[in-house]
Amino acid sequence: MNAPVIYNAHPQTLEYIGQGVADPDPLDAEHWLIPGYAYTDSPPEPVPGHAVVRDLAHQAWVLVEDNRGTVYDVATGEPTQHQALGPLPPELTRLECPGNFHYWDGDAWVLDSVAQNESIRTQGLALRDERLANASMRIAPLQDAVDLGEATEHEQSMLVAWKRYRIELNRLEKQPGYPLSIDWPASPEDAATPPPAAEQDQ
Repeated sequence: MNAPVIYNAHPQTLEYIGQGVADPDPLDAEHWLIPGYAYTDSPPEPVPGHAVVRDLAHQAWVLVEDNRGTVYDVATGEPTQHQALGPLPPELTRLECPGNFHYWDGDAWVLDSVAQNESIRTQGLALRDERLANASMRIAPLQDAVDLGEATEHEQSMLVAWKRYRIELNRLEKQPGYPLSIDWPASPEDAATPPPAAEQDQ
């Protein structure tokens, strides 16, 4: 008599872990020993995204959603490790958050374009203010030289260039593509040419 095939379940998760054969009963040649968490009915074929699990209440193998692994918190978008079998709780999803400014609408991640544009605008204004401060710092000594009648031709031209640059920076918000597309004016510092040798010697 052939030993019956047995199908084993994990003692904690009840997940199907493989098959084997029953051992003969040394006290009864007509009887076979079936260990705990082993069953003689065969499990169903596996299905992607599911685990085969023993249902103790109904004494049968069933397919259960398998969402173990990396999932994402719908409130923060942060990844976390999920270990339990079965459907995910509503606060978790298997869909990775695409990035900042996305929120979960119950079914998918949705881009919050208003928040994204405001962030871009805030960053743009911060950079503009930084460049305005640098321009004002450059203008101050040049203006002093002009006010005292001691400015060279090069210093006078640089003063005009820096003032025009500062005006252009202050008008960024009037650009048609602002704030998603900003056409930054070129800094006089980048385009500056050294003063004539005669001025350098003064």
